[in-house]
Amino acid sequence: MTNEQKSGARTALVLLLAINLFNYIDRYVLASVLPTLKQQFLAGDPNQNGKAGLWTTAFLISYMCTAPIFGWLADRFSRWILIGISVAIWSLASGWSGLATSFAVLLCTRLFVGIGEAGYGPAAPTIIADLYPVKTRGRVLAWFYVAIPVGSALGYAFGGKIADLFGWRWAFYLVVLPGLLLAACCFSLVRAIAFGRLFAIT
Repeated sequence: MTNEQKSGARTALVLLLAINLFNYIDRYVLASVLPTLKQQFLAGDPNQNGKAGLWTTAFLISYMCTAPIFGWLADRFSRWILIGISVAIWSLASGWSGLATSFAVLLCTRLFVGIGEAGYGPAAPTIIADLYPVKTRGRVLAWFYVAIPVGSALGYAFGGKIADLFGWRWAFYLVVLPGLLLAACCFSLVRAIAFGRLFAIT
């Protein structure tokens, strides 16, 4: 691997690691404000806890159903474009969660968060597998996956603190811009690849 290829691989890894971190931050903001959401949308409902659980269930179902489709697409189209679109979808859906005015609207937004994250999940590890040889791939993937517990903890802490300071809606609003910036970085990387600046990244 040439120095240029190594530099391209590091760039890709840093970007994917940042996206994976925000993936779990966005996902766990909901958990941090769940008690407030139950009061807002389900106050007095005898099945309050069961219905609140549907917000998470909606995410899981949409993720489960669409991940195989995105996996198929990742084998046939640019994975960086697919990741960029996916990050933009889940970031905008997170912001839409902050605009929710009812239980049903919030349920719909969580479906779209799941769809967005399903587009990222199958594609990102395959890029890393292509960029790094077998002897270093395990270590690199370990760094990639450490974002799961770190992002989950940050999302819970961030969401709770922002909700305390500015209200629960802002906990969702403030994750939109970083996500869109990361999506833009993916599209910029595609342009760099097209111009041959990062030959190792596909």
